[in-house]
Amino acid sequence: MSNINIKKRGSNQYYSTIKDLARIILLFNNDQTNEKSISEIAKALNMHQSKVSRMLKPFEVEDFFERNSETGRYCLGIRFFELGVVYALNFPLRKIIRPHIEQIAKELNITASWAILRNSKVISIDRVQNLNVDLRVLQMGLNAPIHSTSIGKVLLAHLSEEEQDRILKSIVLTKSTNKTIIDQRLIKENLKLVRERGYAIDEGEAFEDLNCIAAPIKNGNGNVVAAINLMDKASRTSAERLFQYIDYLKEKALFISRQLGYRGIL
Repeated sequence: MSNINIKKRGSNQYYSTIKDLARIILLFNNDQTNEKSISEIAKALNMHQSKVSRMLKPFEVEDFFERNSETGRYCLGIRFFELGVVYALNFPLRKIIRPHIEQIAKELNITASWAILRNSKVISIDRVQNLNVDLRVLQMGLNAPIHSTSIGKVLLAHLSEEEQDRILKSIVLTKSTNKTIIDQRLIKENLKLVRERGYAIDEGEAFEDLNCIAAPIKNGNGNVVAAINLMDKASRTSAERLFQYIDYLKEKALFISRQLGYRGIL
């Protein structure tokens, strides 16, 4: 065998290994189960258990994966969280949006945050937290339900109908509370209203006792690149009171959009 063929085979093997590692990481990202055994990972990805074990070992050493000493099951490690924080802190829009959500939180004494849509998932980038709200519900980077959260509805509403249909068909429409809408036809009707009004609401649809409102942020091309929202416990801020801030929030979203070069109206 020539040196060229040896190098080619090595290169292909290296690429295959990296691809398989990416599949393992995505498996944890796409599945809400925190821990997985070697056999579960191997079965889900149609890989040999010995290969999965060999791949995870060096990344366990570097804290990318953590192994439960009692069960032997794996979960994502602290390194991924650290990288996520670095990504969020250096996200280009953050420098523009952060001062605004700080101001909003201070003026209204309420939680303000913003998120983006990536690979059909709502990713929370930044938040100024009102400590009266349960932190577990509002974890940074959380893949928030796109069909029931106000911020998810805004991001989904401004996609094409074809893209909306693709996303809605690709996810499990989970009924988080008794107010969650999981009928695709009703969701699509609501998305039309969201787009027309320029804002979305969530009155206990995604999480019990949590009210939210959200508005889109657009760039110079008129594309929605993010969404900003306000949220608080219903026991602390009623839906009626929170909804009084809709025009305020839309004005803030428009001001941010202007900073990004947008010249239309929301």
